[in-house]
Amino acid sequence: MEVDSDSRSRRLALIRAVRTLDEDRTVALSDKIQRLWSLLSAAKNTRFHGVEENILRWLFKHMSGDTEDAEQVRRYPLTWSILSHVFPKVPLQTLGRSLASLRFVSILRHTVSDITTARKKPPVSPSQTNGAAPGKTKKRKRDDGFPSDIEELRTFEGCIKTATELLKALGKLLDQGDQRAGSNVPERMVGAEHIKSLFSSSNEETRDIAAGLILTCDRSLSVLDRGISQEQEPWIATVTALWNLRLHSKDDSVEFARHMYTPVCSILARLRGMTGVAPVTVASDATKDIWIRQLERFLSAYFIRPARHTFSVDENVEVLETALGISKKNLAGSAIVTWDVVARAPRDSSNPKSKAEHSLWAQNVFAVLLNAIQPLEPLARNQVIIQLLDTAVQTGSVPSTLILRTVCREHALSDEADWSLIAKIVACDADVFLMDDALLQDVFDKIGSHSSHDPTARETMVTEIILPLEEAFVKARNFAGFIQKWYNCLCQISADSLDQTIWYDANIRQRLAGILQSAMTPTQLLRLLEHLDSPDAPDGALLVVFDGISAGITEDDFINIADPKIFSAIFKEKTYDNLPSSVLSLKWRIAGRMASWETSDEVYRLWAELEPTLRRILKKAALSNPETFEAFSCCHKLWLANYPMGRYNVDLAELTYSFLERLTSELKANMNLSVIQPYLDYVFRYLPKLAELPQQEGVNLRNLIADLFWYIGKRFEIGGETQFDKLLPSLLHNFDCEDEETLIDALISHPINALDSAEARSGWTEPEGVSLLLILLEFPREALTKGRRKRIMSSWKKWRSAISTRGSKDSQFAVTVLRLLVKVMEQVTFYEGMEFKDLIYISSNLPSNNRHILALVERFIDLTLRHLVLNPEQSSLAYLADASKFVKSLQPKGSEYSVAPMLLMKGLVSALHLPSSSKPYDSAISLDEVTQKLRRTIQSSLSGFASESTATKITEGDDSMLPILDIALSGAACLAEVGARPLELTEEMVCQLQSISTSCMSRKVNTGWKLLAFLIRNHPVRYDVAAFFIQLEQASDTVEEDLVYDLVDAFVKSRDQAIRNRLLSELVDSGKLTGGPTGPLLAVRRLVELHRGPNTSSLVNENQDTPDFGAVHERLAFLLSQAESLHHFRHLSEILALLLDRHANSMTQFNIETTLSSVVHVCSQTGPRIHHPKAAGEIYDRLYKLVALVLKRHRHRLTGQFPILLAALRALLTTLVANPSSATPTTARPPWLDSRLQSRHAERFTRLVTLICEPSAASVARARSSELDSATDAAKRAAGRDMFTILELYIKLQLEVTVPRDVRKALEQGVYSILDITPQGCRRVLNESLDANGRAIFRQMFADYKKFGKWTGV
Repeated sequence: MEVDSDSRSRRLALIRAVRTLDEDRTVALSDKIQRLWSLLSAAKNTRFHGVEENILRWLFKHMSGDTEDAEQVRRYPLTWSILSHVFPKVPLQTLGRSLASLRFVSILRHTVSDITTARKKPPVSPSQTNGAAPGKTKKRKRDDGFPSDIEELRTFEGCIKTATELLKALGKLLDQGDQRAGSNVPERMVGAEHIKSLFSSSNEETRDIAAGLILTCDRSLSVLDRGISQEQEPWIATVTALWNLRLHSKDDSVEFARHMYTPVCSILARLRGMTGVAPVTVASDATKDIWIRQLERFLSAYFIRPARHTFSVDENVEVLETALGISKKNLAGSAIVTWDVVARAPRDSSNPKSKAEHSLWAQNVFAVLLNAIQPLEPLARNQVIIQLLDTAVQTGSVPSTLILRTVCREHALSDEADWSLIAKIVACDADVFLMDDALLQDVFDKIGSHSSHDPTARETMVTEIILPLEEAFVKARNFAGFIQKWYNCLCQISADSLDQTIWYDANIRQRLAGILQSAMTPTQLLRLLEHLDSPDAPDGALLVVFDGISAGITEDDFINIADPKIFSAIFKEKTYDNLPSSVLSLKWRIAGRMASWETSDEVYRLWAELEPTLRRILKKAALSNPETFEAFSCCHKLWLANYPMGRYNVDLAELTYSFLERLTSELKANMNLSVIQPYLDYVFRYLPKLAELPQQEGVNLRNLIADLFWYIGKRFEIGGETQFDKLLPSLLHNFDCEDEETLIDALISHPINALDSAEARSGWTEPEGVSLLLILLEFPREALTKGRRKRIMSSWKKWRSAISTRGSKDSQFAVTVLRLLVKVMEQVTFYEGMEFKDLIYISSNLPSNNRHILALVERFIDLTLRHLVLNPEQSSLAYLADASKFVKSLQPKGSEYSVAPMLLMKGLVSALHLPSSSKPYDSAISLDEVTQKLRRTIQSSLSGFASESTATKITEGDDSMLPILDIALSGAACLAEVGARPLELTEEMVCQLQSISTSCMSRKVNTGWKLLAFLIRNHPVRYDVAAFFIQLEQASDTVEEDLVYDLVDAFVKSRDQAIRNRLLSELVDSGKLTGGPTGPLLAVRRLVELHRGPNTSSLVNENQDTPDFGAVHERLAFLLSQAESLHHFRHLSEILALLLDRHANSMTQFNIETTLSSVVHVCSQTGPRIHHPKAAGEIYDRLYKLVALVLKRHRHRLTGQFPILLAALRALLTTLVANPSSATPTTARPPWLDSRLQSRHAERFTRLVTLICEPSAASVARARSSELDSATDAAKRAAGRDMFTILELYIKLQLEVTVPRDVRKALEQGVYSILDITPQGCRRVLNESLDANGRAIFRQMFADYKKFGKWTGV
């Protein structure tokens, strides 16, 4: 009752205030409006609206006229706030009639006119302020924050504030007039028409209002300091709705051009941040995107489309010329925005008529825009043209060849060449140059005379002009013409500066080599070589061109033609004077390629021609000279051509040896390694193949390679040359080196001898000791034979005292030593004098505060004891007897804890509990005694950590004791694995350990997770499902997966199957598996792994209830397309694969269809929005595995359900060939496809096709089949009726997308498999379903199939 009474009193106060508004003339209008707003906003809504109508009448009465008071009321933002509040409270019919009678539209037009004529605030004089400070005002500060002073309201900021409230009120009014926003009650519909008629009946006024408001939107971008904010989001929609209410006529586009075009283009240009336009501050990107989208739609609907309609009737573009003539102040922005909307207009690409009409329209628009921007400065004009052409390339709306040629001559080549503009012209239409030889020659001459060394300009010329033109000549079937023009350009360059010209760029030769054999026939190549080999041909130009040609020749037909021509042109009576060394080096590169082509006699001829010069260069030329390196490479290839029984095999071997000896001497002389690096890389990569020779030549080569390896290894560590960190691995992991034991022995003998050769001092602790260890660590595991391992361990034992002394001071040295010892002990190694004291020594004499060192020591101890137990010998009992003595000698020391005893006892317990360990060890050592001693030691250690002082240090961030805590927790985990009873800890200790765990987890220290797993395992009652779930949610991507798995194992160990099933169900239904922490997702995977399957854990009781894995699979398959990161997608797909494989019997027909549907969804445009460098390849691989599992394990479920499989294959194939970097994407692509897929992914798809077309007997076999026909043949026939549709899609995709050659090669086997099972009738249907271009592709494809893919028998 009190609430109702208060509401009535407020309403009555509002009524009294409205009735007395005009009684007190002394109160300013702004104060009256302020009081009115306060009462109106506080009053409760009722079904009566008389007060609101009176407010409307009073406000509009004072807004009418040209007096300053009327202007102040119109400009006052609170006036429009009141109207915004009043409009929804008055019924539509009444509101419409009232606004019409009060001349609302005229007042609105007057207000818009006011706010579009802003002025700067005049300075305040002392007389106006009565001597007060100029910055202060006599008016009191208002609660609404709106200024009321007329001068403040006339400023730019005041106008924008008024416009903000005006647009808000107008938006509410137009929303009421929108019939779609309300019910279909007749009264409301009539009222809506009343509102619309306010604006449609006054055409000019509505036009002026809309024009003023859009101009205000443009100005707001400059006035508002905070930029576009969220409250401005509906502005453009309001203006658009207002313009749409006008009475439309055939001159609408002209009206738009005169009043709306300029500000609309200005806003769009500024929001997009176009070149030459003032940047805009943006507070809300969402509002910015909405404005851009709405303005583009507005411009297209009311200007571009009507203009195009007019053009389609009489080819008239006057309205465009009018608009651009009006927009002289923003010509650049207007042209770019207009062209963008025109070029991106939707059209039917499959309809030739639609494409032709759009092309004609776009070409005429481009011509108009080009003519309009002529008054601009040349540099600014070219930038605009570049942006126009860039949009043309992206949208496929390319201007005519004639226009582009004019642009190139008049703008790109006028004074100084604009390479960016020329590049865009080439990208649009290379025929501009191919059809005008004079223009092409002008461009080539400009490139040849370009003297700037600006790398950006040079890269633009090569990658965006020359290479695309090279491709264009290939498409024009005139590749020889390009090579001749390139050769002519090289001939015009001075010989001594040939390597400085752009025409010498290696990318040109590489592209030529890549397309030579596919672009030319052997006959065409012959004619080209005959044309180039003229008597007066410059030597340097020939070398450059022949380098590109020789690099692209691999087929015998081309070799037979090119070899004699190149030999006579390059090596017969040539002196090569005044050429730079980089150009001269091409001669040796060409010779090396020819050596791999030729027969023995031709190689002998080549050697006879090159021998004198080759010997001189390899003996005397500087190593930094490029010619020296290429000569050495040529020498190697000549030797390879003579290998093993060639006439000049010995001569070439000796020449190679002498050069390698030169390299070795240079290394000894401390030469700069950056000069010698290319040679070493070449030697380590290619020469090990020749080291297999059993003769003396092979021995010499192996020794020289080993010397280089040894010297570079020592220099690498001492000099710290980090750019050579890949040299040693490149040799050791070379395929030709891995299986060559003699070479491995030559390489490894140097570091092993250096470790153990000195009698008086240790090679381990010498200055180059770390270098020796790092070299040994680079060798593959197989290189450490039994004898070498025993020698290393014996050497370590001999010098262990010195090693420990240095290791205690240098942790990096200690880590390196331990890495080598662990690598040695990964294989069974029993060295001389092996005893348990070695383990005691190594665990007691190295730093115990380094986590990495302790982990390596623990690994070394575990490996040693494991090998000892699993490989029993007579010495093993003595070894274990020593271990038993050590354990018995240990005495409890209260809360003091030591690392070495824990490591050793944990290793003993772990090794002696191995399943294959034999019982004779009982006589040497008591397992129970070791276990109990370990238990007491760990309990003592954890008690020490749980003490208040230690726990406080750790929780405050002291991590120095955490490595020891890790060892104690590792021992506790070992005790749990062997079935020991839980440790006895008090409640206070548990709480302290829990606080340590929480602190470590918050600091992202892994010890916290290990400690939590221990607490859950040791005190399971303290942790229920809800508490465990909370812990899982803290596991982010930075936490190791094994820690989460261990946590799950600890939790489920003592739980029954019902609790496990409940946990799995809650995790799956939690809604937290697609994003955020990965802990819940990893827990789901672990729970699935733990339940049965080939790798069943002993934790699972087989007699318990089985969870509903079908339901789990269904839910996870649905979530696959919603994954938010690559981690989540990877884990979800792996869980689905586990379910399909290990729990195949739980999968139903619905699960199989859900799997394939999820593949389709992931490959669709609504797929997961994952952006990661590896996302494209990895996601595709995961999808392949899912489909492959369905085909291998659930093929019988696809009987009669082939359409869903075909849908998955279509999605995968479309994604495979999609090109996300294409300027004009023709196929829909998923959001995660940021880069194009490679040939290895095509091989995956081919494998899926072969699984369908060539199924294994196991995948299609049925139990108790009595049919005479084989199940494999039946499956092939069933697939043959549908798989041709995949081939049809592949052919159509080739017409839309350029499929890379390697991808097509990888898909060939899949194509042949489909054709193998496709009956003739289906092939006929396939042929009829294709157009002429598609049939041409299919014809070639079928011919290749009959030639290469079809098996015809013997």
